[in-house]
Formats: sequence, C-alpha cells, structure tokens
Amino acid sequence: MRNHPMRVGLAAVLLLGPVTAGAVSQKLRYKFESVSNPVTTVVDDSGKGHTGTAQSSNGGAVVVETPAYDGQGVRFPAVCVGTTCAKAFISAADSASLNPGTALFSFGARVRVTLAELSADHGSNLVQKGLYNTAQWKLQLDDAVAGKPSCVVRTTGGADAVIVKASVGIADGVWHKVTCQRTSTTLTILIDNVARGSALLASTYDINPVGQSVTIGAKSAGNNNDQFHGAIDDVYFNLD
Repeated sequence: MRNHPMRVGLAAVLLLGPVTAGAVSQKLRYKFESVSNPVTTVVDDSGKGHTGTAQSSNGGAVVVETPAYDGQGVRFPAVCVGTTCAKAFISAADSASLNPGTALFSFGARVRVTLAELSADHGSNLVQKGLYNTAQWKLQLDDAVAGKPSCVVRTTGGADAVIVKASVGIADGVWHKVTCQRTSTTLTILIDNVARGSALLASTYDINPVGQSVTIGAKSAGNNNDQFHGAIDDVYFNLD
C-alpha cells in the first residue's frame, strides 16, 4: 500500500514532537504589583532575583501610580530645573545575564507621559544598563517637543553608538508599550508593537556593559541625571 504524503508528514511531526519558534528567555521583569508607597524595593517578577532598589536625593521619591497599565506602576519626581530638584530612580545590581553581547534581545516598558512632563532642560532616561562611556543598552525620551523615544546601544568604551528615534511621539497621557529589539540585522524601536524606526546593526556588534547596574527613571540621583518625570509600568529585558 502506497503511503499518502499527508499521512507521512503527520507521522513525522508526531515522531519529532511540536515545532516551535525560538523561545524568549525573560531575564528581568518588574510589574510593580507588590511595592510599598513610596517605593523601597521592587520584586523581579521574572524569578531571576534582580531585586530593584529605589534611590533618591533632595527629598525625591518613586511613588505608586494607580491605576497603571496593569494594576500598579511607578511615578517619578515632577518636572524641575536646577541642582536642588528632587531626584529618584530604581536600580538593580549588575548581572552577566543582563549583558547580551551579540545575542538577540528585546527590552522596554509601558510608559505614560504628557507634554507638560517633558523638559527642554534635560532628557529622560527610561530604562538602561551602562553609560555613554561604557557599553550600553538604553531606552530614552529626549525629544521635548514631540516626546519621541529612542533606543540606544553602545559597544565597549561607549564606542560606535547606534541610536534609533521613533517617528512618532508618546507624550499624550496614554499608556504606550515601547520596545527596543535587536534582530539578526537591525536595531528597531516599536511603539505599541508597531515598528517606528530601525537601523542596521552588525551581527558582531557586542553589547557587554559589565559592572554596570540597570537603572529605571534616571541614570542616578546626582546632578545631570536625565530624570524622567512620568509613569512607568511593566519593565522587561528578554533574550530572544
């Protein structure tokens, strides 16, 4: 009896098991559902143990935002200009699992901000690991006119920065999902799951911010810290 080609194909699938796409490995996630108000520590909902700690200066604080995108989120200090302004951010210690090297990854957050919460005096750093003079991955909001976010990556010593700015702004007081994604050939920024800008990124481009902490809402609590003044929810970093 001659085998029917559809039956042969089905048998092969049953023998080999289900065919799946490359699995996403979640390395960090903050949903902010169990934080105190003001925030002191943040549980890593990925289960990887990257506990976040709120840090501040000049009376600043990270406070609970509710309702947020999903349950609770966090809000950062109000717009202010000068060295005496309240400053606050969330920090998580360095971990090798958050240094992607040449691996594919995605990271981002849900963000709510208005035009009034943007400042021409400074940019707004949303999520990052590393600084301008180190290897780095970062999501920032530097356009004070339209609130257009950008994805930034740098290799060793801060060299060869690649910056992708979104073609649309998000400063409308509505929650938006903002994602930075590295594929095999590009760095892409997505707003609400729609690609809004991209740049070529070589497969050999190495992003390895060893010794650098993850920070959310600013890069520090010091001067010129690029303080964000809106609300954030559902921060994540995945290897794809």
